[in-house]
Formats: sequence, C-alpha cells, structure tokens
Amino acid sequence: MAAKSVLIVGANRGIGYNLVKAFVGESWDVTGTVRPQTRADKDPSLTAPELEKTGAKILEIDYLDEATIERAAAAWGDKHLDMLINLGGLSPDPKPWQEQSADMMVEKFRVMAVGPLLTIKHFLPKLEKASDAKIVNVSSSFGSISTNSFGTCMAYRVAKAAPNQGAVTMAREWEMEGRKVTMVCIEPGFLSTRLTGWDGEDDMDTCIAGMMKLFTALTPEDHGAFLKWDGTKIPF
Repeated sequence: MAAKSVLIVGANRGIGYNLVKAFVGESWDVTGTVRPQTRADKDPSLTAPELEKTGAKILEIDYLDEATIERAAAAWGDKHLDMLINLGGLSPDPKPWQEQSADMMVEKFRVMAVGPLLTIKHFLPKLEKASDAKIVNVSSSFGSISTNSFGTCMAYRVAKAAPNQGAVTMAREWEMEGRKVTMVCIEPGFLSTRLTGWDGEDDMDTCIAGMMKLFTALTPEDHGAFLKWDGTKIPF
C-alpha cells in the first residue's frame, strides 16, 4: 500500500518543521515548502539541511507570489495529494491598534489569507485525485471574532479571520458542486516560535501530537469547521 502524501507550506522552522518530523515518523510521503528568497539569502534560521535529513522533499512557495505556487503545483505533477497544510504566516506584532499601518495590514492579508486560498486553488486537482483528501488551514484563535475579549494585534486578527471566512465559503460551494475534499481551519496552540517572538504557553510536543491525532480523525462531517489542536470546536 502506497504511503499517504502531505504537503506542508511553511516547513522550514517552528510548527511546520515539527509537523514534517511527525509525519515522517508516521511513514507519510512528506513534502515541505520554503520561500525561494529564504533559500537564496541563506537565512541562518532556515532548517533546510535538517529538513532534507528528515527525508522530506522540498518545494519553493512564496504566498506573495502566485507564480511560485503555480510552479510548485506543476512540479508536483499528476500524483494525488492526500493532505494540504497551509501554515506560513507572519508575526502577530505590533499589538497596539495605533501602530497598525496600511502596508502592514495588506501584507498580512496577502500572506495569511490570499496565499493559502491560491494554494488551495492550484493544488485542488491533486487533492481530488485522492480518495479522502483533506485541507488544513492553520489559523489562530485570534481569528475568532466572537471570542475576542481583549483586542490587540488588529492586523493579525483581521488577516486570520479572513481565511476562516474563505474556507467556510469554499466549503459551502464545494458541497453544492459535489466535491469530496474536507477542509478545516485549526488553532495550533500558543507555541513559542520565532514568529511569536519566542512567546508561548503551550507545549510543542503536546500540540503536535494533538494535531496529528486530529488530522487522522477528520471526517467529511468536519468540513468547514474551526477546531483547536485538541479537537474542540472554536466559534467563529
């Protein structure tokens, strides 16, 4: 029986890199992505050598450049794809609303809302070749409007709320079109990574294990849901 395949967008560090290791450990056929400029600049934080040592394949995707997404989809070829995980993101900072700028809001929106939706668009034909394909958009509880009790990080919150709406919209349209791909948004936990400025409260190993269990348990009934890493539902 052929190994299941997963594509993790944003795999060079933090949550993405840990998910790569977890999927490899469960004998999946794993491909992770990094941004072309990150490799070209030889960013010292890039874990590409370690990523390659895991046995994962590497593709280049920049959410700000649709052409890189198209090239990655072409490089994937005609193979089926069992799971797509959209993970790349930007820092939640700055916190005060007065420090938000137009350029900052547009960049966050393009990276965390537009890019993932374009990736879904270009990889959907690969996903539809699989018998039980799943799309996981790594969102944030900061994208929930109804649970926003203390504000802060406005640009980040707006950018994270948008793909939640996009995922639900596509889920409803796909139901009418008869598509069989299951898509969810998840909160991965408040984890200490470079993106959060090493701020965090949850344990990486615990959250990664929880997400892996959640991915396995997803069914078509979860289509369009917003879930925490432990499987509990988050209101939009």
